[in-house]
Amino acid sequence: MNKINNEFEYLLHLLGSVLKDEKPRELPKEVSFERLFALADEHSLANMAFYAVERLENKPDPELLRRWETVRDRGIVTDMTQLSELELIKSAFSERKIRTLPLKGSVLKSMYPQSDMRTMSDIDILIDEENAPEAREIMLSLGYENEHFGIDVDDLYVKPPVMNVEIHRELFGEIGKEFRESFADPWKLCVWSEDYVKELPPEEFLAYVIAHAIKHYNRGGTGIRSFLDIWVYLDKTPGLDMGRMLDMLRPAGQAELAEDLIRLSRIWFGGEEGSEKYDEMTRYILSGGTYGTMENLVDNKISEYGRWGYLFHLLFPSMSYMKLMYPAVKKAPFLYPVFWLVRLVTKPFINGRENLEKLKGIMGRNRS
Repeated sequence: MNKINNEFEYLLHLLGSVLKDEKPRELPKEVSFERLFALADEHSLANMAFYAVERLENKPDPELLRRWETVRDRGIVTDMTQLSELELIKSAFSERKIRTLPLKGSVLKSMYPQSDMRTMSDIDILIDEENAPEAREIMLSLGYENEHFGIDVDDLYVKPPVMNVEIHRELFGEIGKEFRESFADPWKLCVWSEDYVKELPPEEFLAYVIAHAIKHYNRGGTGIRSFLDIWVYLDKTPGLDMGRMLDMLRPAGQAELAEDLIRLSRIWFGGEEGSEKYDEMTRYILSGGTYGTMENLVDNKISEYGRWGYLFHLLFPSMSYMKLMYPAVKKAPFLYPVFWLVRLVTKPFINGRENLEKLKGIMGRNRS
């Protein structure tokens, strides 16, 4: 890998040293602890990086070290809370005979040296759509507030200060719709057991993790953590049938990009030789944080639809999107044009900052 960013390359080294339980190299002269912390925090990896930083002979100044340690300590508390709440939810759902499929971070956590190293902004669980009302009843009884219900493909529940739970009714909605064919019935893919908590086989689970990363990558970008997840899963799951895994992504036309994401994870964490292609991917990833940037999203959509095509797409979304976002359209499709008007009137007052950024991008922003 060619020289791209000093802090980025040293951060990869620190993360790799944590995974291998090795003492890291000391901070290079050209690297700033402040910038290193900011980059790690931007990619939701500051707590994991701290486990390497505390093994250095020459540590950050006391104030920054305390800030960094506080992030790690909060990560530990959040991790304990999330795992405890997940067990409560799984138990409550099982008692009501609601089958559940834990997704993404809650599964990947167990493969890291310590579970708190793999942060989660929320817990993701799949259930059957017909069980969503009963699941809401259970979540409310567990002290959660329901932020939204029946919109898109997941229902959001929150319990301050740290709990956010997304109860999915499908794995992919309008965003990531290219993967809906492969994951149309996840339950058929599951490893079956006597209880109501299911799991995906290794190949299907990795395919889902990569599909989710691609969904973000193709929109506004995805962060370092996505590639760390891929590397850790590959390292901890020997004997994977990679051909079968990639076959899951071929109907979406994303098998080649999946191979590129896997290769990039091996370049970053396995020491494989890179090329200009992967350096360019790295630059794109570094332009955003954990979930990419709005600027990247707009640029990618303009490349896909054209400037005015993207504007039309925003103003007049497809029927499938409107059904997901407005349950009334799903029940009565003839209301489709009516809710176009509803959306045009209400959308400027919802996510106003995000909408303004999209409009600036479409009209042509000044880029330095």
